[in-house]
Amino acid sequence: MAQEESGQTSLEITCQEVAQWASAYLDEHVGDERKCQIVLHLAICAGCETYVKQIVTVRDTVRLLAKSEEQPSDSHRLRQAFVAWVRRSIPKS
Repeated sequence: MAQEESGQTSLEITCQEVAQWASAYLDEHVGDERKCQIVLHLAICAGCETYVKQIVTVRDTVRLLAKSEEQPSDSHRLRQAFVAWVRRSIPKS
């Protein structure tokens, strides 16, 4: 945490610190003071704002991919149904 010489906490945070804390910030795992520092920095730093937005985009895309993998596609379900139907249709000797 950045400290002024007087011992008081500084409201300023560096771009490097924003990068280090970005995931924790997005997951809401930072304290109020750190959150305030990050929010203020993002308000004045277009580069960091873009960086955090990119992390959000990647995180959301990965979540969507994970959900799509959990549910079999229509063609896969149809193939499974067809195989089951064929197995039922073939007379057993």
